[in-house]
Amino acid sequence: MKQTKRRILAWLMTVVLVLSVVTVLTPAKEAEAAAATAVSTHGKLAVKGTQLVDKNGQPFQIHGVSTHGLQWFGQYNNKAAYQTLRDDWGANAIRLAMYVDEGGYYSDRNGMKKKVTDGVQYATELGMYAIIDWHLLNVNPKNYTSEAKSFFKEMAQKYKNYDNVIYEICNEPSNCPWSDIKSYATEVIQTIRAYDKDAIIIVGTPTWSQLGNQGHTYEPADDPIRGYSNLMYAFHFYASESSHNQWLTAKIGTAIDKGLPVFVSEFGLSEASGNGNVDLNKAAEWMKRCDDRNVSYCVWSLCNKNESSALIKSSCGKTSGWNIDDLTKAGQFIRNHYRSRMENTAENNPEVKNLAPNITVSYKTHVQTFGWENEVSNGKMAGTVGSAKRLEGIQIVVVKKGAQAPGLDYAGVNASKGVKDARAYVAKTNGAITIPGSADNVNIMYKTHVQSFGWQNWVLNGAMSGTSGKAKRLEGIDIKLSNAPYAGGIQYKTHIQSFGWEKQWKKDGEMSGTSGKAKRLEAIQIQLYGEMAKHYDVYYRVHAQSYGWLNWAKNGEEAGTAGLAKRLEGIQIVLVPKGSAAPSANYGNIKSVNTKAYIKK
Repeated sequence: MKQTKRRILAWLMTVVLVLSVVTVLTPAKEAEAAAATAVSTHGKLAVKGTQLVDKNGQPFQIHGVSTHGLQWFGQYNNKAAYQTLRDDWGANAIRLAMYVDEGGYYSDRNGMKKKVTDGVQYATELGMYAIIDWHLLNVNPKNYTSEAKSFFKEMAQKYKNYDNVIYEICNEPSNCPWSDIKSYATEVIQTIRAYDKDAIIIVGTPTWSQLGNQGHTYEPADDPIRGYSNLMYAFHFYASESSHNQWLTAKIGTAIDKGLPVFVSEFGLSEASGNGNVDLNKAAEWMKRCDDRNVSYCVWSLCNKNESSALIKSSCGKTSGWNIDDLTKAGQFIRNHYRSRMENTAENNPEVKNLAPNITVSYKTHVQTFGWENEVSNGKMAGTVGSAKRLEGIQIVVVKKGAQAPGLDYAGVNASKGVKDARAYVAKTNGAITIPGSADNVNIMYKTHVQSFGWQNWVLNGAMSGTSGKAKRLEGIDIKLSNAPYAGGIQYKTHIQSFGWEKQWKKDGEMSGTSGKAKRLEAIQIQLYGEMAKHYDVYYRVHAQSYGWLNWAKNGEEAGTAGLAKRLEGIQIVLVPKGSAAPSANYGNIKSVNTKAYIKK
């Protein structure tokens, strides 16, 4: 029965994706929705030939995310972050990059082991695979054999009964022959196997894990470690590195053809330095190359470091729950790609796919103005497009193949009395559907960058953005419209400490203010443009240091202070139909304590 419920849930998730219905879930609800996790579904992994396979012997692909050095960016080693990667990105593994040098393990053995074990625990609770990475860099691993054996002995003793733990015993060896790496690896493997008999072990390869010494050599493939099962060999690439695109592209395929099980335990979209250009075209080629061969991979890296390979923008202070605007160019690409590989869809889950001939999924939606629409089934569109109408309700019913549809009045929802017509899907054509000029159909969205806290989440329609009672300056702001019924948009500019008023208006989601300069915003102007300005007014008020909440400003008027060196700490923005009264002085239970919107020295 549990398996049946999981299958039905997976199929319903497919339907929701087809409908393009975006549901915002709390972390608790996300956990409920992801009851069937990667580990619960696929269990302990193994190596069969050159393939990674699951507990059922079926090919399995890890698409994971690597932390940066845990000693530097340990704030991202938290359960909420990994749950975001699992539920929003579709990642199924976390690589815990424990640097040995550079302030890592050798500097703080107990502290670093604690970070690793914490990370494994979070991944385990979330049903994700955890890769424990002994992150050597630019060294001969033989020099670290004793410490590595001691560390992995402890890890293997602790995790010998875990289905989700993978050991990466040597990150990027270099300046040494394969024979040295092989000797080191054999000793560490023996240590692990004394306790954990069958976990996946990833072995680093020469020249920064490029499957052999510089050029076209294949030492690991021609002379692999023998006598042990479930071994894989690390391969690293960076999509924008010119040398990697010259000769590494064929090397991975040749190594696999020679019988070597390959695992891309680290890759990036930048140059190998972690900086430089982000090449999305080359990245897409590399992803296809790996996907076609069912090669697993982990992307570098989960951090907000100011470098090209980082997945989180340096301006973002959040350590979980990132939205698309919080991600770098690389982060957005990886999220999109991983989401396309996400499980629990009919495309990626054969068990779900096999249900399709036997069941019919019927569904109908409640649409603003139109009410309950007619039923459709099995992937057909429901809702509206081009009409600026919000989806307000949905019913989904699974029935046996060929059975009658549930009917308009199913389960007490009396759609027959509220349905506008027999359509289930309404597309805007030739202006036939009018969009009323009502404030109910358009949202004004804004977020602020706050001293110490970084970028806050988007808020809308008069909600306060910023802080209260914390004496923190606003440093930047983004403003945009959604569901705008007319052409045009929103533009704005700020008065910045030391710089004065910005010379150019920012508009439609562009940042106004500064980043990383520790400069306060002192005043702001906001106005609509285009057709939107003819149909709506925009009101806004700010909380100014020492003065509290000021009065409402309107349509491009100044709000804040001038010549007083006072920071803005909070802001409210409201969109109303043209000519409507200003919001009240007590709007949102926040009271203006000053009759002026703009105070000059």
